[in-house]
Amino acid sequence: MSEKEFIKNQVEWFTSPLSPEQFAELSESENSLIILEVALRDYTLTEIARIVESNNAHVMALSVMPLSGGSTLMVSLKLDVVDPTSVLRSFERFNYRVIYHFMREGEVTDKQRERLDELMYYLDM
Repeated sequence: MSEKEFIKNQVEWFTSPLSPEQFAELSESENSLIILEVALRDYTLTEIARIVESNNAHVMALSVMPLSGGSTLMVSLKLDVVDPTSVLRSFERFNYRVIYHFMREGEVTDKQRERLDELMYYLDM
């Protein structure tokens, strides 16, 4: 399975219509999706969970798929927060590569992204 197929499958599964029973179970818990690209040598589930939980979020589902002969992993996280912006920023701060993110509500605007980039540039000085 290629990287694009993995992302497509995760997004389709996350956004697909559910039966009423499935919806009742998931609607309260899974509100956002984050897909990370992580080198196999850097992959630590405990660190990823710590980053998520330090931002008052919880991992509701996790999928891992090896890429590039097993040297790289695609990690799909389904979280229980409506707006995972703080989780995304934490992953970026800890040098995780965020490939894709989806949130049921809210979006990181270009203006917010620009301000964050300016802050990071200032901090690097």
